[in-house]
Amino acid sequence: MPSEERLVQCRRRTLDLLPDEAKARPTRWTPEWQKALVEGVARLLAGQELPGAWLPALGVPRFVHGQSQGICDLFGARVERQEDGNCYVHPLPPDPLRIDAFEPATPATSMYWGAVNWIVYAHAASRGAFAFRNPVMTGPFDTANYLLGTTVLMEWVYAQPAVLHRLLGKITDVIIWMIRALQGAAGGSLHGDALSCMRDAFCLCSECRSLVSAGIFEEFEAPYLARIGQAAGPYGIHACGSWERTLPRSLQDPKLRAMNGQVRENDLAMLCELARGQIVLSIGRSENVHTRYLWPDTRSFLEHVLEVVPDAQPVETTVREADLELWNDLFEKRGNRRSLR
Repeated sequence: MPSEERLVQCRRRTLDLLPDEAKARPTRWTPEWQKALVEGVARLLAGQELPGAWLPALGVPRFVHGQSQGICDLFGARVERQEDGNCYVHPLPPDPLRIDAFEPATPATSMYWGAVNWIVYAHAASRGAFAFRNPVMTGPFDTANYLLGTTVLMEWVYAQPAVLHRLLGKITDVIIWMIRALQGAAGGSLHGDALSCMRDAFCLCSECRSLVSAGIFEEFEAPYLARIGQAAGPYGIHACGSWERTLPRSLQDPKLRAMNGQVRENDLAMLCELARGQIVLSIGRSENVHTRYLWPDTRSFLEHVLEVVPDAQPVETTVREADLELWNDLFEKRGNRRSLR
């Protein structure tokens, strides 16, 4: 992660790399679009000056698509922008007959379609010079959580399983359509927003797996993720909370390439034992959780990753520019052959 000082220097060079920016502006363009593009390109330039296996690719700013909540308007839910920039989904009335009868609107009418428009703009403005990461997108079960609310979702697992499965099927179709549209806008290749080094694998959020049993995950989430992978290509999963009980089922999907999340909510040694090098483990330092899940300092987090992950397990983690020497020192003290020098 580049320092702010490096970013300032790179911002000064950015506009020279966007010769067609003015010509590429769509009807709904605002100065915020250009600002986001300049910032994104500056981060790519800064990142390329640093060591590491990071893949330079532009992210899509959340204000253009309403985050993963933005796609919920296709199912008749009201998506409300909050003062902090986040979006809130007003859950649908818990009427099984009404929800069962509802057909999603055309994806291009969604708030989330703004992500496709932004990628088209950024791709044209830069003359195709940069790759892209997919905007944040929830998987089918998490999207159903937005549409129904968590209490109703968990109740319907038992009380309305057939209705829930049909809803998940419709959500899956919409996500496939949207991912393909994003891939097309990006020139065919799309990288995961939650992944740093993994290439050619888009990302989906599967947060609710931490709330359910392995059996519920196997019935109500895993098959739909597999359908998306078969239709749209290799993918990774971002999931806060615990993965252990759902990882064995996830590993049965040949399209799964990586799992991303925070590490203290999991047993990293167990994750490595379960994964056995089959997928990349993308490990982040725990943030925005109870203090018992926080690391006391950066050193303890990096030491834990280096001590626990075996050589045969692919792993990625992010190191701030200010912590590069710390990482290299820890790396070399353990007799590792390569450091970020």
